[in-house]
Amino acid sequence: MKASYVIKRILLTVFIFFVVVTLCFFIPRIGVTDPASRYYPVQSAGMSDDVYEAIKEQVRIQYGLNGSTWEQYITYLGKLFSGDLGNSYQSGTPKVIDLIADRLPWTLVLSVSNLLISLVIGIIIGTMAAWKRGRWQDRALLNASTFTTALPAFFIALILSFYLGFEWEIFPAYTDQNMVPNFDWSWKAISTVAYNAALPVFAMAIGGIVSYGQSTRNSVIAVSGDEFILTAKSKGLSNNRVIYGHTLRNALLPIVTQFGMNVSGLIGGSVVIEQIFNWNGMGTLFLTANSNNDYPLMMGIMIFMSAFALVANLLTDFVYCLLDPRVTLGGR
Repeated sequence: MKASYVIKRILLTVFIFFVVVTLCFFIPRIGVTDPASRYYPVQSAGMSDDVYEAIKEQVRIQYGLNGSTWEQYITYLGKLFSGDLGNSYQSGTPKVIDLIADRLPWTLVLSVSNLLISLVIGIIIGTMAAWKRGRWQDRALLNASTFTTALPAFFIALILSFYLGFEWEIFPAYTDQNMVPNFDWSWKAISTVAYNAALPVFAMAIGGIVSYGQSTRNSVIAVSGDEFILTAKSKGLSNNRVIYGHTLRNALLPIVTQFGMNVSGLIGGSVVIEQIFNWNGMGTLFLTANSNNDYPLMMGIMIFMSAFALVANLLTDFVYCLLDPRVTLGGR
């Protein structure tokens, strides 16, 4: 991997992040003359206009909305580059970074579990379907792909919640809110979290398993006809050695790309699922901030998600280059 390629990718990532920060700051303010207007108290009878204007100015200062929009933008950038995402408008004005830190682990419980389950099972099923091409395993995967494409994850989540949660009561339809403050890394706490996370993870993993399975199947089939695979077979190697030692290893590039894209969406990819199962993660935190017009919290969450996605994409590019050095030569 050439140093020039690495530097270019890093500079491009920094530039995109700067654009994202700018958009996150200005878009919520489009068409809003005074963002602090919704926080002004009602002017009481007998209160003079001068006194009311002084009160409004204090509100602007309190919420950091005084000065021009560009002045607010420069101030926000200065705080951001020092690691300060600002303070939320919630009671007690907690720091945005603290609110994100409280909710992030719970989102990662769902997202990481979903990603690992989807990747491992999907690769196994996809490899089997490719090796049994045209048989019932292959047809089952293709039919499942059509099914999951037609049904989005939130619809599958609603079905699972209704039958497995309400009708049969196998898993809780809604998350137990007491498990969050009482979590202490004991076996009981871990089992409680796993029990409550079963339905949302299952709802997210169904589509992921089929998607990874389909990608793996197509990649394995595309590679299986290459000369080095035929040579491995002619040497008398076992089927498992040919599949996992030669075919699958060289069919991983598209899967690595898909995995990197899914990693970039780890934080923001389960907003609807969290809302359906009342899971206290980043998704519900963002919806709460949006309904309360909490500008700093909304911007902080969007910027944090964007930074996470950009870093994940950057690392995916580097891993891709290590697997296939020809990528860095694309410009030539």
